[in-house]
Amino acid sequence: MKKMLMVSLLGVLLSIPSTVFAQASWYGSIRTGISSVPDLNEFSIPIPAKTGVADFASRWGIQGSNEVSEGLTAVYRYERSIDSTNAGDPNDDDGNDTGGRLSYVGLSGGFGTVTIGKIWGAAYNHFGGIVDQALWYGSPGETGLRFENAVSYAVSVGNVSLQVDAIMDQSTGKSVDAFNFGATLGGVMETGSVAIAHRSFPDRDSETDHRDTGTAITEMSSSFVAGSYGIGDMTVFLGYSQDSVDDPGCNPLEAAGSHFGGCYSKSKTRTTFAGAHGEVGDTGVNYVLTMRNKVLSGSGFVSGNASSSTEKSTPWTLGLSRNLGGGATLNFEHGEPDSENIDPSSGIWLQVDF
Repeated sequence: MKKMLMVSLLGVLLSIPSTVFAQASWYGSIRTGISSVPDLNEFSIPIPAKTGVADFASRWGIQGSNEVSEGLTAVYRYERSIDSTNAGDPNDDDGNDTGGRLSYVGLSGGFGTVTIGKIWGAAYNHFGGIVDQALWYGSPGETGLRFENAVSYAVSVGNVSLQVDAIMDQSTGKSVDAFNFGATLGGVMETGSVAIAHRSFPDRDSETDHRDTGTAITEMSSSFVAGSYGIGDMTVFLGYSQDSVDDPGCNPLEAAGSHFGGCYSKSKTRTTFAGAHGEVGDTGVNYVLTMRNKVLSGSGFVSGNASSSTEKSTPWTLGLSRNLGGGATLNFEHGEPDSENIDPSSGIWLQVDF
C-alpha cells in the first residue's frame, strides 16, 4: 500500500509543470545525536538523567514565491517536524512525522508582507532574535515560538522592522483571541540593535487542566525588551521579560485536592537574559554562552491555605559548533538548570542541512 501511494505521489509531482517548481525550494535539516537529560515521574518528582540517541528538531519544508503582478508577490511556506531517531512505531521505517511547524501563504509588496496560517510569532522574531542564541537547552519559552490561526503583518523601513500578529481561532467564538507585537531598531551605534515586544493571550487549555475550572480562562501577558552590540567577532546581548498570569480557576478546594499541592491565582515571572556569541579565533568554532536570572512571585493557595512565595533560579548554557562543510555542522551544548534536584542536560549532535 505504501509503495502504491509513493508511486501515485511521484506521478502527481511529475505531472506538475516545471515552472511551478522554478521559484520553489525544498529544504531540510536532519539533526541527530546523543543527549543526557533529566526527567519527571508521574508525580512531577525529578528522576536521574537518561542518556541515549535523540533528535534535535529535525525538519523538512518547501518555500517559494510567485510574482502576481508588478510590485506584488505571493509567498508560501510549509514546514514539518520529523523524528530522525524513528522513536515510536517500530513498524514505521520511514521516520516519524511529528507535526507541522509552519504553514502559511501571503502577499508581499512595497506595503510590507501579510501572511495567514501558522507563523513565527512577532515576539520571538524580534526579542528572541536577540536573546535566543542557545543551540538547544536555553531557548526562551517566554515568547512562545510559532502561532497557528494567525494573520500577520511585517514591514521594514530603513533600520526599523516591525511585526503584528492577530490570533483568530474560529473555534473560540471570538473574532480575535490574542495579539503579538515586535519591533527592532538596527544600526544602533553602528553594530547594535534594540528590540521591544509584547503579547497578550488567554490560555484556553486551562479549561481542561487538573483543576477542572469549567469556563474559567487563564489570562496571560508578556512584555520584552532586549539589546545587542557587536565587539569585533563577539556579540553581547542583554534582555528583560515580564510574564503576568491571572488564573481565576485557582481556588482553595481545587488546590487542596490537587496532587500539585496548590496553584497561584496571580503570578509574575521576571527574567533577565545575558550572554555572548561569536567565533573562537580562526578555529572555525563558534560559541554561545547564555545566562538567565528568573524570579517567580505568586499568590494563591497551597494545600487549601492562602499563601504567597518567591522562587529564584539562574540557569545557564554553553554551546559550541563547528561547520564541517557540505552542509554539515557538529554541535555541542551543556545546560545547567540551577537546581539541586534536577540534573544538568548535555547533548552532542550532527546537523546536516540540505
